[in-house]
Amino acid sequence: MALQHHKSITLCGMMGCGKSAHGRQLARELNMMFRDLDQLIADQYNMPVSQIFSERGEAFFRAAERDMLNDLLGLPPAVIALGGGALQDEAQARFIRENSILCFIDAPFDSILERVQRNTRRPMLLDENGKLKSEEEIRKILTELDQKRRPLYESAHVHFVPPVNKRVQLSAKKLISEIDAFLQRTNH
Repeated sequence: MALQHHKSITLCGMMGCGKSAHGRQLARELNMMFRDLDQLIADQYNMPVSQIFSERGEAFFRAAERDMLNDLLGLPPAVIALGGGALQDEAQARFIRENSILCFIDAPFDSILERVQRNTRRPMLLDENGKLKSEEEIRKILTELDQKRRPLYESAHVHFVPPVNKRVQLSAKKLISEIDAFLQRTNH
């Protein structure tokens, strides 16, 4: 296996696509540290991401996210699960590609929809009372986000479609082989 730990591995994709689950398993398999960008920001500000969004706004969160990611990419290599919106623009996406191996976790839309409806902590999917929006509203939000973010996600080095109904351990092994194939093709 050509996979060497000279760069961090960053995972991007829509909320609910499996970045954290794959990231934890990849880190175990590769004997690397795992970092969840959203969790690190929540820890830094001592409040959940949803509260940061509601009290300080999305622009504040995105700036904190960019700063935290820049710091992480300066540390020894790790597996980093990015937030769904961490690829904010082409300049940020380029910086991530230049400083890590960027992998797009492209889970099926219906799987994402099912997963996000089980999680009441995603600020973009909550109404003004902090309750989960209707399935129709969530479907609309996810569709719009996907259309907006997909071009940046697809700029990733590795485009990974997780196998349906496979345990994350098996899926992570498949992702490792795709990262390895990328590295062999590009002599990284």
